[in-house]
Amino acid sequence: MPQFDYQQLCHFVLPEQGGLSVETILKRFLHLTPREIRHAKYIPDGIQKNGVSCRTNAVVQTGDTITFRYAQKCPHLSEDQVLPVSGDSAGVRILYEDSDLCVADKPSGMVCHASHGHYSDSLTHAAASLLKTPTAPSELRCIGRLDKDTSGLVLFAKNQLAAARLSRQRESGALKKEYLALVHHPFSEETQKETIRLSMEQIPGDDPDSFDPSGKRITKMRICKEGNGLWATTHYEAVLQDPFWAVVCCRLETGRTHQIRLHMASIGHPLFGDPLYGVRDGGTRAALHDWKLHFLQPMTGEPIDLENIRTHMFD
Repeated sequence: MPQFDYQQLCHFVLPEQGGLSVETILKRFLHLTPREIRHAKYIPDGIQKNGVSCRTNAVVQTGDTITFRYAQKCPHLSEDQVLPVSGDSAGVRILYEDSDLCVADKPSGMVCHASHGHYSDSLTHAAASLLKTPTAPSELRCIGRLDKDTSGLVLFAKNQLAAARLSRQRESGALKKEYLALVHHPFSEETQKETIRLSMEQIPGDDPDSFDPSGKRITKMRICKEGNGLWATTHYEAVLQDPFWAVVCCRLETGRTHQIRLHMASIGHPLFGDPLYGVRDGGTRAALHDWKLHFLQPMTGEPIDLENIRTHMFD
């Protein structure tokens, strides 16, 4: 039988909360969803009042302690059970780790998830091998992946409860990311800080633009009429420029595929190294780096802010 680790959330019942049900305490003060509460019913001692298993319709009194347990990891892996990482993983660093999540520094050219041709050289695989506790790649849940070419900060949840809460932060906008992009051409004084609001859609698979020069099918987006595709909003500010290029800081309200690349190209500032939406300028990859991340620790609510500026960031 696999062995599980369990973490727990606790709430001490205050005088004004006496008389409420355990279920109300779990929802209102521990911010648990009905689905998460249902799952706890199948965990040994998943819901407790004063250290004793209880039903969710039990009534609480002042001074009671309500405990909610959730699975942290399954199964434990010994050092020799962790799959080896293919190739050199030195480009991947773990910048933050706690019992619920980790943040990895992804190099350009690495996919986030295992896929055809990338079964053992994905970021998920490399990150799992670098954590303090031996971890299977399947245990990590990526919260907002990056394209293969894009480098920077990637957030992973270590358990289902953390993943659900971080995903809700992403949907509500509580989880915030900022990107740095190297683009062609400087901005005028009037356009150095703007907001782009343009809808996007994927080019259909039978369209000639959905194939690269070798005939391979690719994912490519295009601007479309409002209402026909997915709305997308990008806030940008030019932070450095010269007569030929600019570095812009981009903050997204939405996370559409290729959003920054398409939006910047649509206003005449394609990214360096981006043959899909720009020009072939000799760059080896689209010059985009996820440099800043803000979110709340999913269990404690503590704000976490991370920044990652690299030398040779757009090489």
